[in-house]
Amino acid sequence: MSVIGPVAAEPATPLPLTRFLPSSFIDRPKLLRIAETEADRYRKAKPFPHTFIDNVFPEELLDAVIADLPAGDQGWTRYNNANERKSVFSDVNAFGPAAETMAYALSSLAFINFLEQLTGVDGIVADPYLHAAGYMRVEPGGFLDLHYDFTMHKHLPLERRINVLVYLNRDWRHEWGGQLELHSNDKLTDPHHQEIAIEPLFNRMVIFDTPNALHGHRRPVACPPGRARLLFSCFYFIVPPVLGYRSRIENVEFPTRRSFSAMATRLANRLLPPIVFDLLRPGRKRVQ
Repeated sequence: MSVIGPVAAEPATPLPLTRFLPSSFIDRPKLLRIAETEADRYRKAKPFPHTFIDNVFPEELLDAVIADLPAGDQGWTRYNNANERKSVFSDVNAFGPAAETMAYALSSLAFINFLEQLTGVDGIVADPYLHAAGYMRVEPGGFLDLHYDFTMHKHLPLERRINVLVYLNRDWRHEWGGQLELHSNDKLTDPHHQEIAIEPLFNRMVIFDTPNALHGHRRPVACPPGRARLLFSCFYFIVPPVLGYRSRIENVEFPTRRSFSAMATRLANRLLPPIVFDLLRPGRKRVQ
């Protein structure tokens, strides 16, 4: 006689380790093709350099990112004032594996190379702190008024230069609001004022220059309860030019094999003004 009892659940199939590598999010050849075709349009865009690109990342990985984020308030920093109503999750150590992988993917050299070729900005630095960045959630009634972003990093001597936003909103409807607004610096009532509105659609990546970039989403989000306007934001910086830094650049020196040319270069570094070194380096890439 057989006894029928509870059926034991089969052990979950472990996800392949390669699924949660930064390279699983980044298709480098695809990004470089996008940079090549979009660079001119990006740099000439109005009211300031920007673009948006759809379907850059694997959808199943973005779905895994969404599932990784806590549904409640734990881990989220809430902002609720006259200028904004939103929540931000910036602690990489508290991210789930997919959410963490995405953060590192957008800080990878492959992605930074893409940004440099697209924007024309050299020497881009990703932010390991995710200061004021990370995952952003705007629930019904939430908004972000028009604003200019902060210019310098809180912890590092870096100048903010580029914003990247990746939207994580499945089946988002226009009537729910939350459109990203990009504005020129004219008065909003000026007939020459320019405005671009971008829908926060799933797997849409928005990139824009931050200096003098007036932006926000004034229209309060009106999605159903249980839904929210969700995105991942990553901010990129450059090192502000330091007077004379090129004259202080020195090659690796091996004291036991010190050559006359190395000694002459070292002496020149101490005696000649920095402008001489700049003139002696034709073809160097200009930091914008």
